[in-house]
Amino acid sequence: MSAANPEIKTSKASLTYWELVKRRFLRNRYGIFGTIIVLTVVIIGILAPFFSPYTPIRTDKDRQYFPPQSIHFFDEEGSFHIRPFVYGLGEEMDPVTYEFTFAPDPEQKFPIQFFVEGESWDFLGLEFKTRLFGVSEADGQYLYLFGTDNLGRDVYSRMLIGTRITLLMAFLVVAMAALIGVIVGVCSGYFAGTFDLVTQRFVEFMGAFPDLPLYLALLALLPRRADAVLVFIMFAGILVLLRWAQFSREIRGMVISIRGLDYVRAAEAVGASRPRILFRHIVPNTTSQIVVWVTYQLPDVILLESFLSFLGVGVQPPMVSWGSMLNQILDFQSFNRAPWMMAPVAGIILTVLAFNAMGDGLRDAVDPYSDK
Repeated sequence: MSAANPEIKTSKASLTYWELVKRRFLRNRYGIFGTIIVLTVVIIGILAPFFSPYTPIRTDKDRQYFPPQSIHFFDEEGSFHIRPFVYGLGEEMDPVTYEFTFAPDPEQKFPIQFFVEGESWDFLGLEFKTRLFGVSEADGQYLYLFGTDNLGRDVYSRMLIGTRITLLMAFLVVAMAALIGVIVGVCSGYFAGTFDLVTQRFVEFMGAFPDLPLYLALLALLPRRADAVLVFIMFAGILVLLRWAQFSREIRGMVISIRGLDYVRAAEAVGASRPRILFRHIVPNTTSQIVVWVTYQLPDVILLESFLSFLGVGVQPPMVSWGSMLNQILDFQSFNRAPWMMAPVAGIILTVLAFNAMGDGLRDAVDPYSDK
């Protein structure tokens, strides 16, 4: 046993820090699984128009609150079909409640086609019309895998487009908050003095307010009739404003501890410039903390954006996010009539759990010298 330990130490010593981090992370199945889901969700968000059969603003006035259609490979006679299909839905009146209900109509069989031509969509300035799947609309066919909402819009297509907006908000907010937090934290910890005194008092001031009332108060200042893109940018700015402060304090603490290490003092003794010391010796040693913070903040921002948009103070139409979709079922009547409009909740839960799994894996990986 005593002979094995030196071999392990020698093996670790032969690898760089980031090689050790990579090796340890790849051994974490939970983290790898979460990372795969995160990458899948990101790809779906980027190519959402390709994966969705319709645009998010397309309406079908004849099929409002239309229930989801199931994909079939076997018809009512038990015959197998290589090409999947969905049944059209017939409308019936319940003799007890006098409410209209929908039931599959075997006479209406809509084959699902792949790589079909649909409404145009843009990607990186290029225009495309090909979509992954769909049905022949020329023959009066329709495909609503997650049903429709109160305006007859396809919930599935809107949910995929909402993935793009929700993730864009999360990545934008976390990236800007991390950048500001690192700059302020590094400068505050290294230069100290008046700058450190002022920034720390500001951080304490921001931390003195309850988060949710402060968010709602600032969001109430947003112009309701402004362009949706402008509201999106201002909404992101408010989230950034209230998230960088505490992170800058964490970075400041790390910089203060690093500043007293021998190699930093040696660099100062040989006359190295301050920018070289900061970007060569101090900032790189905060990278692990930044990576872990980012992976934990992303699900937090997703939850926060979804909650605030659900309340109607976040993303505004015609832009669509998971939270703004849930805003359509604030009243019990809509929820009772179309429970399938809760579909974005599944996307939120899955994405948040995946980011947390990836974050747990990275948190363990950035400490490769522990015995866990």
